[in-house]
Amino acid sequence: MFRSLSNPGIRILIPSIFLFLIFGSFILFGWTKTDPTEHDPDDIIRQEERDILFISNVVNEKSPIEKPFGLAIDSRGSIYTGSSDGNIYKIKTDGQTELFAKTSGRVLGIAFDGKENLVACVSGLGLAFYDSKGNENVLLREDSEGNPLTNLYGLDIASDGTVYFTEVSRKFSYEDSYLEELESKPNGRILSYNPRTQEVKTVLEDLYQPTGISLSSSEDFLVFGEKYRHRVSRFWLKGKKAGKDQFFITHLPGSPALISSDSQRNFWIALSSPRHIAIDKIQNFPLLKKAIASLPFFFKPLEGELAYILSMNEEGDISLSLIDNTSDKLGSITSALQYGSGVLLAGFSTQKVWKWKFETLEMFF
Repeated sequence: MFRSLSNPGIRILIPSIFLFLIFGSFILFGWTKTDPTEHDPDDIIRQEERDILFISNVVNEKSPIEKPFGLAIDSRGSIYTGSSDGNIYKIKTDGQTELFAKTSGRVLGIAFDGKENLVACVSGLGLAFYDSKGNENVLLREDSEGNPLTNLYGLDIASDGTVYFTEVSRKFSYEDSYLEELESKPNGRILSYNPRTQEVKTVLEDLYQPTGISLSSSEDFLVFGEKYRHRVSRFWLKGKKAGKDQFFITHLPGSPALISSDSQRNFWIALSSPRHIAIDKIQNFPLLKKAIASLPFFFKPLEGELAYILSMNEEGDISLSLIDNTSDKLGSITSALQYGSGVLLAGFSTQKVWKWKFETLEMFF
């Protein structure tokens, strides 16, 4: 027996069989985790990006914020953002950071309503609002059918107080969102909540990981991103086209995160991660995707970092396309919010909130 173990071929074969059995067990027990379908990814279309986003200034030099995500500004000019530690922080106009609210989950998209309440999509909890003192009040935990709303992402608030928000998936959690890309099925939707009647409606369903959402200036349509389709679409709420949707911009080089709008009728779209080229190449092989999805969490495909923002008007024309290819200074940008003389950016992987100023463009003319 010991003589056979000294054979080089046997020494290679035994560990190989052992590894095969381990991975085979993983795949066997996780085989029903996803039900993938074929998908033909589109090609990237470049938007003449300007590599000047790295010329940004830090807003919160020293603060306890960890992985800031969404951004909102109150009437006094203070900046609010959710942190991965479960808190919402307030960055005052002098740059000082203070704790605003402790939450019951992970805060993603946030926006102020007409009463100065901060409304938030709280992953693991639902839709909540925080009053001026930071007290948490849960608006929604379930939809009209009693299904839990624990996987919310982005929101916007209409002038009548109606909250439009996205549920990225009815099947996979926020932490398991990579399984959404492997399955390639429309498990997400857009909902609305009327605070006066407390009525919850499904606005649009069968979406592919819907993320950011924003209303037009006249509130006749909204735009929303689909993370793993690398596109932003428009859905009409009013008028002759009510109930119809159409593509707003496609063939993006990355995954859209949160979307905001400004007073100049522009949408600001943040792309937080580049396209996963390896997964793009296997999208037409469902069995291979199923096998990868069956493996434990620590084998999941890692998302890269991307600092990229787009500004588009309501007709769909691009006015600015900015990127940071020169450095890794900004990390992943999950939110872009126009404010004053520039754009605020949430640097998800840098612990910072940044400001890029419009005057930067003058350096290149």
